[in-house]
Amino acid sequence: MQKQAVSPHRRGWNVYTGHFASVLVLVLFQLLLRALAFAPLLYTIFTGVFPGLDPEHAPAFGLLASLPLYVLIVMPFRFQAAARMAALHGQFADHSVNGRNYLSWLRAALYRLFRMLPFLLPFSAFLVLFYYYMRVPGFNESLLAIETAGKLIGGDYPAGIALITLAGILTAALAILGWRRSLSFEHQRVPELGVHKAWREGRSLDRRRRRHIGKTFRINALLALPAFAGVMYVIAAHLLSQKQSGMLIFDFLKAVSVLLTLSFPTETVLLLLAVTAVLWLPLLPWRKLALSAVLTPTGAGETGK
Repeated sequence: MQKQAVSPHRRGWNVYTGHFASVLVLVLFQLLLRALAFAPLLYTIFTGVFPGLDPEHAPAFGLLASLPLYVLIVMPFRFQAAARMAALHGQFADHSVNGRNYLSWLRAALYRLFRMLPFLLPFSAFLVLFYYYMRVPGFNESLLAIETAGKLIGGDYPAGIALITLAGILTAALAILGWRRSLSFEHQRVPELGVHKAWREGRSLDRRRRRHIGKTFRINALLALPAFAGVMYVIAAHLLSQKQSGMLIFDFLKAVSVLLTLSFPTETVLLLLAVTAVLWLPLLPWRKLALSAVLTPTGAGETGK
């Protein structure tokens, strides 16, 4: 009788519980890298200023300063994390942190970013235009921009808000598709194969394991749903607690201002951190290890395990 295949999430759970100390070190290291990359943004959030620039746009400047650091620090070490998880699954993968491997991972990260640009640029353009029209020209100009968007579909302010929201959702979905499309590349042995061969191997793996990868992503999305819902609830509760004008357009602009400036009170920030710590962080390693199980070149996903 054929032995029943073990699912990626079962394999991920076995590694999570069987190598908890190693997994914890891996997670803490990755969180530290992200803290370093987003240090400019965190600085502007806590201080409200960005040295030498307009304080009114401090969070935006902080985010812009953090993006190159994310590319140089976080993206290369995503390859290192994938190799480390493959090793925890019992597969051969060089995850040593050294100059040679870092340069290989950096080249791969830049190549991945280049291949994702067609998917990322529409969302990036949406964010830039949205921020500009909502924060830079002034209140009347923001109203005019929303009204103009509404007229494109034969409406006014509510139609404009709906159209802008739809554009944000669609471009974000395209960006997520591009991110997912190249995720298997991170799980290839880039230092041994080289960037271009690793990319081809990743695309081949996507085709062979399409069904198993899709199922793993769907389960991971369900595991992340409570944290996402919790964060949205805390933000929505804060926005609704503010004095409402009763007019959709004014309340919309007020909410947008809070979100774009990240001007949340301390209590809301602490609640967001608590939701993240309880609902997101404990499940993060399990989700990542399940993906590793199905995306590692010689992992269980080849046979649907």
